[in-house]
Amino acid sequence: MLTNQIYNCGKRYFSIKNHLAFFLLAVLTISAASAAGVSTPYWSTNPLKLGSGESVVFSLGLQNMVGDENITLKANITKGYEIARIIDSNTDYFVPLGSDDVTVSIEVKIPENAEPGKVYDMEASFLQVGAGGGEGFFTVASAFTQRIPVEVVGEPTESAVYGQKTSKNYTVYIVLALVILGIILVAVNIKKRRR
Repeated sequence: MLTNQIYNCGKRYFSIKNHLAFFLLAVLTISAASAAGVSTPYWSTNPLKLGSGESVVFSLGLQNMVGDENITLKANITKGYEIARIIDSNTDYFVPLGSDDVTVSIEVKIPENAEPGKVYDMEASFLQVGAGGGEGFFTVASAFTQRIPVEVVGEPTESAVYGQKTSKNYTVYIVLALVILGIILVAVNIKKRRR
């Protein structure tokens, strides 16, 4: 009986010790993690909408609002790279503590033969680089992914209000405008000759 009491007391001691160790580890992990994030003008219920052959440049915003250090994030297009690319020359972004205005410029180009209704899933991934610095027992680095749906629409659209349109196939419009201008010039010349 005495051995059972000693055994049960030991189990309770180790159980409390394990719970306490887990709690301390959780608190240390949470405090060591930075609160870096990304903001985007597009999400699942507000996709980027472009027509076939259209392209746009828009920005994602990186932020580092909570924590105790500056961070550097490496950006990469991990999905949808057939239509999207990061156009900044350096894909390592220094994000100072307290900032929310570091931008990542992304260009999206829809192929000419893309079918209306097709939705491309684009993902931009960000990984904290250069974390740590030799201090402490271990380092927690941030990594996150931002998904941006890109919908192909039937008619070219102005729905990309958060970006800058970079190109559109204006050939038909230019030719049509030149033909109309030619007709107007011919009509004016004929009127002048009749007077």
